[in-house]
Amino acid sequence: TTGKKCSSLALVLGGFIIRSTYNHQKMISVLPFISICVNVLFSAKLSMALLSPVAPLHTATQHYRQQSFSTLQDAASDNFETISSKQQLLPDSAYETIQNGRIAVIPDFLPPDLVSDLRSDAIHLYRNGHFSADALAAYGTEKDAKFDPSKDRTVLKLNQWKRDDIGNAKLRHETFGSVMAKLRTELSLALDRPKLDSGKSTSMYGFGSTEISYTRFGPGAYLKRHVDEHHEELKGRRGWEKPTRRSISWLVYLNEPDWDPKKHGGYIRCFQRNILPSYHVGAMENGDLQIGWLLKSNDDPVERPVFLDGRRGREGAGSGGSDGEGNCALYTIMPNNRVQYISGNFYPDPVLYLSGGDFFARKLLVDSPKLASRFHFIEPPKSAATDVFLANKAPSNAWPGETSLDVAPLGGTLVLFDSVSLPHEVLPAYGRERWATSGWFHEDQQHEKI
Repeated sequence: TTGKKCSSLALVLGGFIIRSTYNHQKMISVLPFISICVNVLFSAKLSMALLSPVAPLHTATQHYRQQSFSTLQDAASDNFETISSKQQLLPDSAYETIQNGRIAVIPDFLPPDLVSDLRSDAIHLYRNGHFSADALAAYGTEKDAKFDPSKDRTVLKLNQWKRDDIGNAKLRHETFGSVMAKLRTELSLALDRPKLDSGKSTSMYGFGSTEISYTRFGPGAYLKRHVDEHHEELKGRRGWEKPTRRSISWLVYLNEPDWDPKKHGGYIRCFQRNILPSYHVGAMENGDLQIGWLLKSNDDPVERPVFLDGRRGREGAGSGGSDGEGNCALYTIMPNNRVQYISGNFYPDPVLYLSGGDFFARKLLVDSPKLASRFHFIEPPKSAATDVFLANKAPSNAWPGETSLDVAPLGGTLVLFDSVSLPHEVLPAYGRERWATSGWFHEDQQHEKI
């Protein structure tokens, strides 16, 4: 016990020493080692302390009258006309849910016949070798498991999805693509994200959704906790190379009607903030992405999104935040929509985010001690070291300030959420394959400041 206390004290003192001699470019060589040590200590303590119970969300499925159609094309056309005749595809509550950084769940978004047609197309294309294993999922006992495509997450990638000569292309493009294109327009207006429905994100990639695919999870496959999009600066130099970035994540389950969540699993688990935000999540109108939160305090009993301004430079000094070198600074939105910078200018590095986490951000980045203690990254501190020492795998527990919510993969259910602000994971399916169509609505990316 004494040894552990000494080690922790040494790490804290080390943080203050780095603070007093802080130079972002010179310190980067020692930061990863120290931050990994801190990460393991703090994560181990939290992992042991947190055993949050989770109540699965079982959505009530309405029953639709089955119709007989002469051909698959007639069925698809009829289903599309039914969906497209709706003046509004989603209830108003769904948009508010997304703006608050939570998951919107729409049971029976697609009727059973269209779900069945899409599933049949997906299975046909999978069996004919058009799916690719992306090796992102894990399965079995990871230490000993060998790669097995039948167990992994496999995807009908965009270049295959767009082909007119395989499977039921009319179903994918004209029918389902048209539904998703209408949904994208509706989201753009309701969420006040005009770039969702214009620019390169609608013209360069898939019809209906920038990214669109079939996905298959083999029995036992799962995805660890993650978020779908990060700020350009947190991806290194390659972060600025893409013309678009993910804005809204979506998924429609294609599983059979007899899927029993208690028996077959396959939930998506989302980690939602307990306190509603003071401002909309994800991104600012100018393209700056959220990277963290200011947690509530006695003086300010709300949680405030923290955004990263990655286009400052020396000429930006004095316009908010303290003077100094660097192209980045952190800011939040205070009452009356007042922008308040909470850091000086700094040079970012993915190591600071991936390994340093809250500990170093509070000590090294946030200027005000009062605000520093409130700062929290969207994703908890994580690194290769924590994966090894803490067996970081799904299912995982909610962290302080979060509640985990499980959504069952019932056929026809649509889920949507902000790609930047909501951590989530996919739990294993048992005894059968888990089918879905999924993708991301993009927005054109902000331009890097030269």
